[in-house]
Amino acid sequence: MKGSSEKGRAAKPLLALAMAASCAVLVAADQWTKILAASRLAGKGAVRVLGDFIVLVFTQNRGAFLSLGSGLPPILRTIVLVVLPLAALALFGWVLLRRGIGEVAGRGAAKPGAAEFAVVALIAGGGLGNLVDRLLYGQVRDFINFGIGGLRTGIMNLADLYILAALIVMVAAFAKRSSGSRSSSSGDAA
Repeated sequence: MKGSSEKGRAAKPLLALAMAASCAVLVAADQWTKILAASRLAGKGAVRVLGDFIVLVFTQNRGAFLSLGSGLPPILRTIVLVVLPLAALALFGWVLLRRGIGEVAGRGAAKPGAAEFAVVALIAGGGLGNLVDRLLYGQVRDFINFGIGGLRTGIMNLADLYILAALIVMVAAFAKRSSGSRSSSSGDAA
């Protein structure tokens, strides 16, 4: 038993290093795409890709998703869009990596694994990518819009897509673990 706890402690610095490296790569890719969008799309209107499925159009957003909070006074906007998200990200990441997805959803602890790593890296990369924009420019650079016909998303960026991907991974992992715990508990009853 002593060997497994020592192995777990030795793996923590490597996990932290891998998380930091993953976040750095995700933030760098997000910032690179925003630089490209600003230089190639600003003032050019909409560029359609794959018919009307993807539309590239450069815009800057002082608020959160769909410009929520853009009309707030600057100090309140800073608290709501910078300070609170940093605190929430730190708390969420800590709970997720310490307890697992099942605990976050109130279904009991599941040992943290690849899903938790991916979720935290994607959310941290997305959150930090948009935070860099808020701190450097006072607004977030957005440029991607998806849709079919009249059904369209808001204009977003790569950081927003990371967060969306994290939510998909989290829901899938939770569903998989829930169905696994149901099948093991029904197997125990048999």
